[in-house]
Amino acid sequence: MVNDLQIELRNVSRTYRMGNSLVRALREVDLQVKKGEHISIIGPSGSGKTTLLNIIGALDRPDSGRVIVEDTDITDLGESGRSRIRLEKFGFIFQQFYLIPSLTAFQNVMLPMKESRVFSRNARKRTRELLETVGISHRAHHLPSQLSGGEQQMVAIARALANDPPIILADEPTGELDSENSRRILDIMKGLNRDMGKTLVVVTHDPEVSRRAKRSIRMADGRISK
Repeated sequence: MVNDLQIELRNVSRTYRMGNSLVRALREVDLQVKKGEHISIIGPSGSGKTTLLNIIGALDRPDSGRVIVEDTDITDLGESGRSRIRLEKFGFIFQQFYLIPSLTAFQNVMLPMKESRVFSRNARKRTRELLETVGISHRAHHLPSQLSGGEQQMVAIARALANDPPIILADEPTGELDSENSRRILDIMKGLNRDMGKTLVVVTHDPEVSRRAKRSIRMADGRISK
């Protein structure tokens, strides 16, 4: 039988030091995500949602437990290995967009392909296609400062798709947007899952975003609620 498990966290914990205090961000979390799932992780601020997403995406390391992505245990990988995993397996969408302000929309989308050493002609062709996919090709040569919040998030989604990753991780992707742009972003993300088969893991505090997912996981005090 083909194993359709794509992400697995086993007994994962993470503690941060803040001044003289210790913050237990994650407490012995177990999580399984299958290929092609669209899940939301919902909970109040400080519940551990973003820490969980960062550990899944190899942006942070657990203090204990194991993290497996597509049959690869990434827990103890060195920085070069973690960087490779991020480039090949994940596309990231953040609330704050994190576009490079000195680069145009086109250049921001192409950047991950440069890091993966994709041949320039192919990278340019794919960048044009991605900007068309998210409906922002007419703004390709504008800087982020010349784009609205919704347009910047469209560019960020195109960038997340640059290396055709199987998994998209989104942290409050509509948090900075008005209701109209939020609906557009959610429709695009639904298409990524339904039409492209991308696995979506979306962190949110918004019940509407959570309702769009096929499975919702609630967090509180660093734990997944049963």
